[in-house]
Amino acid sequence: MSSRLLSEQPAPSVGFLSRDQNNTIASGVGFVVVSLVGLTLLSRWMIRICRPNEMLVVTGSRSNQGTQGFKGYRVVANGGWTFVKPVLETARRMDVTLLPVLVEVKNAYSNGGTPLNIQAIANVKVSTDPEYRNNAIERFLGRDSREIIKVAQENLEGNLRSVLAQLTPEEVNEDRLRFAEQIAKDVGDDLRRLGLQLDTLKIQSVSDDVDYLNSISRRRVAQIVRDAEIAESEAIGQAERVEAEMEEKAEVVRTDAQTVVVEKDNGVRTKVALMEKKHDLKSSEQKQRNWKQER
Repeated sequence: MSSRLLSEQPAPSVGFLSRDQNNTIASGVGFVVVSLVGLTLLSRWMIRICRPNEMLVVTGSRSNQGTQGFKGYRVVANGGWTFVKPVLETARRMDVTLLPVLVEVKNAYSNGGTPLNIQAIANVKVSTDPEYRNNAIERFLGRDSREIIKVAQENLEGNLRSVLAQLTPEEVNEDRLRFAEQIAKDVGDDLRRLGLQLDTLKIQSVSDDVDYLNSISRRRVAQIVRDAEIAESEAIGQAERVEAEMEEKAEVVRTDAQTVVVEKDNGVRTKVALMEKKHDLKSSEQKQRNWKQER
């Protein structure tokens, strides 16, 4: 009976795995896939890549900031990357793109007491310079860009008023580039202490409510017209003097030429007269000889 049962059981197929073996392989493959997915998610969670237009500030661990000393954070900039320890560290991004700042000052007194209205546009950004970026991180990390613009605007307006008090309205209106350069020079130190950087500053308009600049322009136009008329008059006078001098020289040349012609003509006439006199003398002598011979 036992031999009969043994003979009825199917023999194992060669080249095929059993169900238990298939389950073991499937479990191994699933574990590997899950592990890879887990590692990928973990690495994406732990690795932070910094874009070129931002700074990455990782808090939770001390780092040596060079001349700034040790800080409770580290900074990654210029497209770098770093590992962030889960739970122990936190990574925050700080935008360093340009921020347009509109600067408007009304009734700011210039040198001489004339109130002026100035409108300018500046481009400001968070500095990535290792010497100053910590100032920006400690003041503006996590703050809205509008707050940065407001701080930069207040500093620019204050320095603009300070520089304006040293210049006359004529200097401000006629040399706006120098005016903007002086403002940028004075405000640069203040912004660097805040961790900000001034890229450009352009003076768009200069005006006043007492019509002083317009009167200056009218006087300047009148002066330019007067100078042009004087220059034209002087040029005409100079041209007339030159023409008179040239005419005088031409008359002298014509007189000299006529004198030479007369002298030459007189010389020719004198020579002709002498030749005729010699001819007459010879003819007379010949006649006398002939007369003597005939006698």
